[in-house]
Amino acid sequence: MGFLKNIKFMRKSSGNPMFEKVRLFYNALSAPFIQREEEAEVIVLSILSGEHTLFIGEPGTAKSAIVRRASSLLKAKYFYYVLNKYTEPDELFGPIDINELKTKGIYKRKIEGKLPLAEIAFLDEIFNANTAILNTLLSLLQERIFINGDEKIQSPLISLFSASNDIPDESELRALYDRLLFRHYVRPVSESKLKDLFKAGIEIELKGVIEEEPIMEISELKKVQEHVCYVLEKVKNNKDILQQYARLIVIFREQGIHVTDRRAIKGLKAIAANAVFDCRDHVEPKDFMALKYVIPETVDDFGKVAAIVSEEIRLPSRYLKDLEILERNIMRLRKEIRRIPTYDFRIINYSRELLIIERKLRKIAREAIDDNEVLNRIEKLLEIIGEIKDSLVSKSSLYGKDL
Repeated sequence: MGFLKNIKFMRKSSGNPMFEKVRLFYNALSAPFIQREEEAEVIVLSILSGEHTLFIGEPGTAKSAIVRRASSLLKAKYFYYVLNKYTEPDELFGPIDINELKTKGIYKRKIEGKLPLAEIAFLDEIFNANTAILNTLLSLLQERIFINGDEKIQSPLISLFSASNDIPDESELRALYDRLLFRHYVRPVSESKLKDLFKAGIEIELKGVIEEEPIMEISELKKVQEHVCYVLEKVKNNKDILQQYARLIVIFREQGIHVTDRRAIKGLKAIAANAVFDCRDHVEPKDFMALKYVIPETVDDFGKVAAIVSEEIRLPSRYLKDLEILERNIMRLRKEIRRIPTYDFRIINYSRELLIIERKLRKIAREAIDDNEVLNRIEKLLEIIGEIKDSLVSKSSLYGKDL
């Protein structure tokens, strides 16, 4: 989908300067990387919604490089760190200010250049965070608040990106895992793209990473984020979208994919961000594809969620195929019934077959309640069934009693 999104943005011109900035940012972000369109897409959705991301997968797949590029294109304050089990809070949040402690007795940190003042951050091996780091990190991610001595500091953090080889099993780390709204499984470049990867790698080795001018200022990003909130506000009153979304959440849970109420609510924000990413000020069913980065709980869930969403957002086309089959059966019945004589014993069988077809049509009508093309076709087929019923009644008073 990431590649298709790239092609679509290349073709599409919204005419809206705000949307154009997002399009240019995505294109510039993904341009130097081979087969990393989806990773760029996740990063864009994350910063548009102001949420956090976990990249899952082996090292050496350009995760930190593409995040660093995103920060550069935003001219954002960037913080990067690799955590291990011995990492101390000082390394992330700053060392203790000895002067403050001696002169005022205040336990305060020097936070300049550290995570509390970062706008974009990348924490590698994030689940190596110990308890001392974890509690502060949760507050920073959720509330953008850092308590520094007697001060409550509002962090400018837009999005925190993180990486891990695995999904944590430990209960104390599950809260942190849940705070990372977007989750993406990063795979190595496919064999068919290895030559392109080698060429790009050689170019970097010879010339180094070329710094580019920022595509979007932080102030401009804030306006786009406000627009995401505007689109989300509209979703609140969109009964059709909410009904379809509720159906998806039910299906996920029925398929054994654990979706908390909080994650289900946050998923709507991801959908709104996807609409803005696609240069729209309203949500459409195709925006549900953003859920493949939100709903997965385990590595196995990634493929399962994508398949479920793909199937559900194609419901109208699937229904049209079903309607074609039902229509052929209705036409066949009408033709056969016209040929049978009055009081023919087959009338009972025909009436039962019609009843089954009618029930299927009404079931499709209930499920495709927001699709006018499907509903109009069903209405016409039900009219034909009504005519056939009248024909059967005229051929047999017995059929009329059964009705």
